[in-house]
Amino acid sequence: MAQRPRFVLAVLPILPILLVTLLFGCKPRPKSSTVVVHLLRDLRSIYGSELDRRILDFQGSNPRLASGAPITIQSETGDYKDMLSRQTANTESIDLIILNSSDDAQASVALQAALPQATNVCAGLKACPTAVPAIIPQQISGNEREAAQKFVDFLQKTPS
Repeated sequence: MAQRPRFVLAVLPILPILLVTLLFGCKPRPKSSTVVVHLLRDLRSIYGSELDRRILDFQGSNPRLASGAPITIQSETGDYKDMLSRQTANTESIDLIILNSSDDAQASVALQAALPQATNVCAGLKACPTAVPAIIPQQISGNEREAAQKFVDFLQKTPS
């Protein structure tokens, strides 16, 4: 019986070290990195300010991918017509293109080819009856494609 208290006295100083190791040794799961959707649009379009509001609404809804990664929308700046004409089937710097009208697709062969798969987001931009095509280029894949599709789905809904 005298050995039991000695064992407890020997283990007692080690117990706090074990608890600290268990508590602080576990590392939290790293947060998923943010997926940025690079958006090409005409900043001076007739529905540009409405699109600005819709981007803010989308960001305010704390959008996330199925993996939990947050989504951010970033409008690319520059000359709209020039940027459209530079779109090719290999351009990976733009994840989503919102045209003013279907006529804007004439600026690029790649946009003309993608136009039949475009989604009309006019209801979400209060631009109907004008068709407002949103194109996710075919070369965009993975998380960027999923994030761009979530934004397009958001834009298809009429704002409240």
